[in-house]
Amino acid sequence: MNIKYVVAIVHTDSLKKLEAALSSIRIGGLTVTKVKGYGEYKNLFSDDWLVEHTKVEIFAEESKVDLLVKVLLDAAHSEPPGAGIVAVMPVERFLHLRTGTETLPDVPPI
Repeated sequence: MNIKYVVAIVHTDSLKKLEAALSSIRIGGLTVTKVKGYGEYKNLFSDDWLVEHTKVEIFAEESKVDLLVKVLLDAAHSEPPGAGIVAVMPVERFLHLRTGTETLPDVPPI
């Protein structure tokens, strides 16, 4: 099984819409963290260039990644600069600490 690590940094106000969209495609789990940083867009008019965003981390089967990325882009899209990013990275191993198994969690039926 090929697993990918998908990270999205999005505006915090898009999180509820994003959660609903991810639920609709049966993503089995995610981690959400409040983060501060800056990238392409810097607020040069402020003493603090750092902007608050939300980081969403998801481990997904490779076969679901294209749909996952589309859902992330659709749900979190924003016109102003600094809207966020999505990155997809390979995962060499994925282990459960409790059991040592190398599988993604089952997604409960809707």
